[in-house]
Formats: sequence, C-alpha cells, structure tokens
Amino acid sequence: DLEHKVITLLKNELNRFKKLLSPDYPACSEREVEDEEDQSSVRVSALKITLHVLKNMNHTDLANTLQN
Repeated sequence: DLEHKVITLLKNELNRFKKLLSPDYPACSEREVEDEEDQSSVRVSALKITLHVLKNMNHTDLANTLQN
C-alpha cells in the first residue's frame, strides 16, 4: 500500500544520508536556514516522494489530483 512504499523509500534515503554523514565524509559547511523555508522544503519533498510512489504504483490519476 502507499504508506508502506513511502516508508520504504524514506528508509532507503535515510540509509543513504547516514552513509554521507559518516566520519569518512568531510564535514559540511554550516548554513543558516529560516524555519519557514525549512518547513516549506520538507512539504515539497514529502509531496515529491508521494507523487513518485503513486506514479510507480500506476496511480497517475491520484498523483495528478494531488499535484493540482
């Protein structure tokens, strides 16, 4: 179902992020991000993930509805 597929995709991305954040990788430079911009980014990312999963499940009609 949709929830399971979204969670699986997020877990895979989190594992990728963990690798990038391991001590073997150089530290990232600090940057300031306002809370509102950060929250907007999270919403956009969650929407993109959900649209991707819906399309992969051949639910293009639902993806189009959500996107509009």
